[in-house]
Amino acid sequence: MRTQARLIGSFQYRNLRYTKNHPLRIPRVSLLLELLFALELLKEEELTESRNAIWEELTLFHEEDYLKALEECDRCQCVRKEYRERFNIGTYENPVSPAMWRGSLLATGSSVQAVELFTENYIPFNPAGGMHHAYPSKAKGFCFINDPGVAIQSLLKKGYKKVLYIDLDAHHCDGVQDFFYEDDRVFVLSVHQSPEYAFPFTKGYLHERGSGKGRGYNLNLPLPEGINDSEFLYVLEGALPVVLEIFKPEIYVLQLGTDSLEEDYLSKFKLSNWGFLKAFDTVRDMLGNGIYLGGGGYHPIALARAWSLVWCRLTDRDVPTFLNDGAKKVLFSVDFEEFDEDTDKGYMFQTLLDKPREGQVRKEVKELLEKALNYYK
Repeated sequence: MRTQARLIGSFQYRNLRYTKNHPLRIPRVSLLLELLFALELLKEEELTESRNAIWEELTLFHEEDYLKALEECDRCQCVRKEYRERFNIGTYENPVSPAMWRGSLLATGSSVQAVELFTENYIPFNPAGGMHHAYPSKAKGFCFINDPGVAIQSLLKKGYKKVLYIDLDAHHCDGVQDFFYEDDRVFVLSVHQSPEYAFPFTKGYLHERGSGKGRGYNLNLPLPEGINDSEFLYVLEGALPVVLEIFKPEIYVLQLGTDSLEEDYLSKFKLSNWGFLKAFDTVRDMLGNGIYLGGGGYHPIALARAWSLVWCRLTDRDVPTFLNDGAKKVLFSVDFEEFDEDTDKGYMFQTLLDKPREGQVRKEVKELLEKALNYYK
């Protein structure tokens, strides 16, 4: 029985940032660690220091020419025109920075560590993981190395034959979906903003079912703008039992991007961190323990608070009612320009768990779930 959780992280990420003004320039893993230590929710023995991925792990998913190009760009902190055009490296979306190669190596090694820890009977959480947009030979959507893909490949290499990947990020997991589209051993379930109005725009539609034998191995739930807690949980709770009946997974990997939160300026969902935590609980209640990765999230304070809640669940700790002075100091020290200055967000500096943002489940949401599940009837 799994009783011990391990958070895989490192303060090295402080020096592995994206370029100035990039949405991922913000502190994420290091901020989470600082907040957890300030709240006395993390002990040193619960923290596994992140390691770099090795070449043999990277090539489980990526092409060598692409990896060599990333390595070369990192050495000079520059990019050839050829690499920009061929691999999408050095654009505003995917800039050359210390995070590009060294940060990606660390995040991906941490996802492989999560696989290793799971097989050793631990409950692993790698908040730096979840970079789901990268393709085998192309950077995309701020992602250079697809660590969920590497982790899934590692599980398959270890002999697992039924791997369920669940992605709760606000943006569709196009890199993961396309890589495993014809692999009967992997089922991809994604709850995300509709590509009709959100990145990646060309992927994540209902009809993308996968090319596996039988009835397909993808289930996309592309949702309209303004999704509240009730609607998000409605589709997740409705979809999971069907997936479990069809696929009967041996193991699952859960991506926990926090950009679905209302505070996050890069999505148009309206979840509270209560709803985010309830979604996590829903998956865990139905499937037991799995492998947990981070993902998107561009409001550092909202992100650190949400992932702290996940850590409380994994370690069976009570959620603090109020933030102590040390935690407040950590959050107030974050250099972040608030984009929605008209809305009072003082609550984020007082408590960890927010009030629910529940509401009516719209007819279009109900119809979308019904249509998606009809593919499997």
